[in-house]
Amino acid sequence: MDVQRYGQVASSTLVFCLVFLSAGCATKKYVQTYTHDNIKPLEVKLDNTNKQVAENGEKITDLDRKTEKGISQAQSSADEANQAASKAQQSAVDARGLAQQGISDAATVKQELENADNFQSVKKATILFGINKSKLTPEDTETLDTLAQTATGMKHYVIEVRGFTDSRGPKPYNLQLSERRADAVVRYLTLDKQIPLVRIYQAGYGIDDPAAPNKTRSGREQNRRVDVSILVPQSSAAAELQQGQTPGSESQSQQSSTTTTPQQ
Repeated sequence: MDVQRYGQVASSTLVFCLVFLSAGCATKKYVQTYTHDNIKPLEVKLDNTNKQVAENGEKITDLDRKTEKGISQAQSSADEANQAASKAQQSAVDARGLAQQGISDAATVKQELENADNFQSVKKATILFGINKSKLTPEDTETLDTLAQTATGMKHYVIEVRGFTDSRGPKPYNLQLSERRADAVVRYLTLDKQIPLVRIYQAGYGIDDPAAPNKTRSGREQNRRVDVSILVPQSSAAAELQQGQTPGSESQSQQSSTTTTPQQ
């Protein structure tokens, strides 16, 4: 009986151990299987999540750089725009100034053009001739020398030469005689004094425009003449006369006039 009981106990114990060991192995295998089927995907997801986080971090960093660059460029553009606006404003001010200057200059030019035809006599000389004569005397040339010296010191001038006669004799003859007298003065001024011919205007008037009545000998003597005048634009008369002044000449505020002695 005891032996039989002992055998049963031993068998029971063996069976229990086998069951326990079998259950332990099954649990370990279950745990391993569960871990592989559930934990491994979580690890993969975690790795993917970490990668995504890293990528997002890089994107955020790149976005920050781009944002800072954009802000810097925007600030630079704003500065450039301000500078351009400042330059544009200054250009507008300069343009207004130039426009005003242009208007002022145009007004000045207009005034000068209006005065261009308004000539003023600044120096005169009268050459007197004998009866039927048209040659110059040494006294006449001295008078013309002084007049030419005044003219050559000027920039803008013309010389007017007008010949006349007294009333005696035929009108056609007197007209030709007045022209010969004017020619004699012009030849001397252009050949001897080198006055450009383009600056000289001449004409013979015969008995017209007498300086004195022809009824007296003295009056006829004054009419046998050539009137020579230096003319300058009215707007620059004072300056031109100042340029043409010579030592010992008259004041620029006075008009100079000279008359020679008539030939006998």
